[in-house]
Amino acid sequence: MFSTRRACIAGAFALAFASPVLAYEFGRPATPDEIALWDIDVRPDGKGLPPGSGTVERGKQVFAENCTACHGDNGVGGIKDRLVGGQGTLTSSAPVKTVGSYWPYATTLFDYIHRAMPYRAPGSLSNDDT
Repeated sequence: MFSTRRACIAGAFALAFASPVLAYEFGRPATPDEIALWDIDVRPDGKGLPPGSGTVERGKQVFAENCTACHGDNGVGGIKDRLVGGQGTLTSSAPVKTVGSYWPYATTLFDYIHRAMPYRAPGSLSNDDT
């Protein structure tokens, strides 16, 4: 039994060191279209923002349909983090980290919401709805 165990350990080590060598030139280069699917980051200066637009009325509808269940009717009082208030509290002993007080750029907010929200279906909002 001892020699079998030793052989298994030695085999595992050999495989660990050999697998990168065997994987050389494995697969194919990604196409520009495949890379574009993953190139979704948005910088604070706006670079990377996709085209889109919206209205206050549509925003209210999207929030009611996708956000109030977790964040409450007005961004406060839901089962998840509050979204409003807290301005000027970050340096206090009881900071309130909200969109208005903690997230410094609207582009950061867009990027996060577009990737991670709504909770039940992350990434399902269109650019216009985000």
